[in-house]
Amino acid sequence: MKVSTDKNKERIRAMFDSIAHSYDRLNHSLSLGIDRLWRRRVTRMADRVKARNVLDIATGTGDMAIALARLECTESVVGGDFSENMLAIARKKAAETDCGHKITFLREDALDLSMADESFDMTTVAFGARNFADLKRGLEQMRRVTKSGGNVAVLELTIPRNHVVRLFYRLYLHGILPVIGRLTSKDRNAYDYLPASVEQFPQRERFTEIMAQAGWRNCRYESLTFGIATLYTAEK
Repeated sequence: MKVSTDKNKERIRAMFDSIAHSYDRLNHSLSLGIDRLWRRRVTRMADRVKARNVLDIATGTGDMAIALARLECTESVVGGDFSENMLAIARKKAAETDCGHKITFLREDALDLSMADESFDMTTVAFGARNFADLKRGLEQMRRVTKSGGNVAVLELTIPRNHVVRLFYRLYLHGILPVIGRLTSKDRNAYDYLPASVEQFPQRERFTEIMAQAGWRNCRYESLTFGIATLYTAEK
């Protein structure tokens, strides 16, 4: 049965509002618990380019924003998301850290960001781009608010190319993960939608093509952990 990945904004927002309490568990499950290591690749990049002001869009419960704020080079981090329930958890988590004063969480639409042009040294999105209703527009908005010469990092789940790894990952995505969802969340459909969204998201070369169409330069990708995730980077 084909699972709907309709990207209607209100539908997606309602879904994430409903699973906010279990989202961290879901993310760790989708990534087999390795998502923390993948985020470090993004923070290393931010540290290398000495990004002082960073926007993390589709910030969810704030893990990426908090990781960025822990860097000595960052002066301010804005975490934007359209789910208020997710942001409430993000604010609570940030308040329990020693870097929370550097973070501002805002309710934002990735397709219509409220920030002025060229506001940030770097923009990031971790595991959220596949939920953009219009991927190219979302990337264009991220580019608009990034300073000239600035950087973007997009971390996303992907389907492995190795056929053995792909077989086992798909078994996990479509067999085991929905069972976890039914046991831990009130929204059963979310745990069907999210694996399907991984399958249907444009991956690797196709995604870098869309980045280039959105105006980014030097678009490239790096496969992580047997291709379960991919880090896309580019410059403005």
